[in-house]
Parts: sequence; structure tokens; C-alpha cells
Amino acid sequence: MDSESLDYTLTTRVKAIISLMRPHQYYKNVLVFFGLFFSKNMLRMDLWLPIIVAFIILCLVSSLNYFINDLRDIERDKLHPEKKTRPLPSGKISIIEALLLAFFLFISVILLTFLIPINTTEIYFLNYTSDILEVANITIPSKTAFFLVLGGLFVTSQVYSLLLKKIVFADIIAISVNYVWRAIAGAVLINVSVSPWLIILCFTTAMLLSIAKRKGDLAVLGENAHLHKEVFQMYSSELLNQSLATIAAIELIAVFIYLVERHKYETVFIVLALPLFSFIIFRYLFLVSSDSATSRRAERIFLDKQIILAGTIIGILFFLAIYYPNFLDNLIGIPDPRL
Repeated sequence: MDSESLDYTLTTRVKAIISLMRPHQYYKNVLVFFGLFFSKNMLRMDLWLPIIVAFIILCLVSSLNYFINDLRDIERDKLHPEKKTRPLPSGKISIIEALLLAFFLFISVILLTFLIPINTTEIYFLNYTSDILEVANITIPSKTAFFLVLGGLFVTSQVYSLLLKKIVFADIIAISVNYVWRAIAGAVLINVSVSPWLIILCFTTAMLLSIAKRKGDLAVLGENAHLHKEVFQMYSSELLNQSLATIAAIELIAVFIYLVERHKYETVFIVLALPLFSFIIFRYLFLVSSDSATSRRAERIFLDKQIILAGTIIGILFFLAIYYPNFLDNLIGIPDPRL
């Protein structure tokens, strides 16, 4: 075999490994940065290193879950019109190679977790003594808390793969919970409290994406959808459309309540953020209704120019509202009602 053939074989193998790891799904792990941003700690450079390491770890855990799921579903994927071209069903990567790669990822996750700088996270347990309720303050290392959250992410993914993916709506809820785990991981790592708003908004957004994906899958697979996923026997286009509209409404209401409760003295911020949030959600609904490929691959949303523009403006508005309160109001002369 000449050097050109060797280079081609090596390149093909590397591409297959990268495909197996699914790096296009890593965008979900950006949620680990949310705790840093919303806790007003984004400008603290000492916290960026642990968060970046955490992001890498979450990406590796995501790939490890994909490895395990692909190994488990290899025979079923061979019958799927798109999944049959994946590295394992197509034979580009052998089962032994996939197992070795999965073991390497697992070891990498453990080692990288030990490299995270040590902080502490306070966890409160309720302890009953006689008739008096006492609170025991137990402190554990932040990276231990982070590792426990990683465990929650991994276990939820595997329970989904083994059981919940066969139960209507339980599959969507399990996927959405995994988004929440990612956001919590970043918060416990830098020792900040986990806001219920962070959990609610992450969960509802994940539900929106997951329901849209089911809708897109059903449109592409058609009558044979149940041959690839048993749960499609119970889903219908009408049910998914109703669910999509419902969760979109819930998300909008949650966003409105969040803005009014957490930023009630930021008049300009609320006036600008409400229509922008509404536009992004309705733009997303338009995209998933007109193009099944967008609903099946949520990462394509971030390539839409209109959503990019609206999202960038919202990001700037949030930064000003969180880190420079009342800046926008003062800019146009609106008095602070607290004064």
C-alpha cells in the first residue's frame, strides 16, 4: 500500500471517529456557561478556566453517551435511511474500536475532572432532631458536586436509551432534563446558587427543541417511523403540533414572568427584550413548520441570520441589565422608581 493510500485510509478513519463523537451536538454544552454569566461572574477571569474545562468534559461525556447508544442500536440503525451511514452501522468503525474509544473517553473525563481547580459548594440537608427541625450545613468540594451532576447526566441518558425512549413524552422529558443537568453543572462548579429560573427556562427550551425534532423525524420517516423508534407508534403530527404550540406558549409566559420579576426596574430592557424573545420563538416555529431538516437538527437554528441578529441583541441587552443595572433607563432619562 502506497503512502497516498495510507493517508486516505487514515483520513477516512479520523473522519469516522469524529462523526461517531458527534461534535455538531456540542452546542448543548454551552449551557455550562450560563451560571457564570447570570451570577454576574463573567468578568472574573479566575472562573473561566474551570468552566472551560467543564465544557470540554461535558463534550466528552456527550460523545461517550453517543458511543454507548450507537453500540446498543447498531442493528436498528442499519435499517434507518440516514443512520445506516453512521460509522458503526456502516462498518467504518468496528465494535472493538468503538469500545476502546469509549473507554478512552471515560478515562479522559475522570482525569480532566481532577484537573478542575478546587472550590467548595455548600449543600444543605434537613435533619430532624426531636420535634425541632435543624439544618445541617455539609460542605463538599465543588468538583465532587460537578462529578455528581455528570453522573446524573450520564444516568439520565442511559435510562432514556434503555427505557424512556419507548414511552411517549417521557422520552422528550428525559432529553430536556439533560439540558438542565448541563446548566446546573456550571453553577455548582463555581459555587453559585442554582436559580429556579435557570432550570425552568432551560427545560422549556429543551422541550421546544425536542418536540420539534420528533415532529421532523416523523415527517421524514413517514409510515415506517415506528420501525426505527417504537415511540413513533404513539406520536402523530397533530399531537406534536399541539404540544409544540403549548410548550412555546409556556416558554413565552415563563420568559415574561422572569423579566418582570428579575428585572422589574429595567423598563427599557423589558420593552426591548419582550418583542425580541417573542420573535425568536415564533421565527423558530416558522422554520420547523416549513423545513423538517431544521427541526431535526436544532443546531441549524443558530445559522439563521434573523435569529442570530435577534439573539445577539438580546445577549447585549442581558449583559447591560445584569452587569450595568439601569444603564439603558438612565441613558434616556427614565428615573429609577426605587429612588
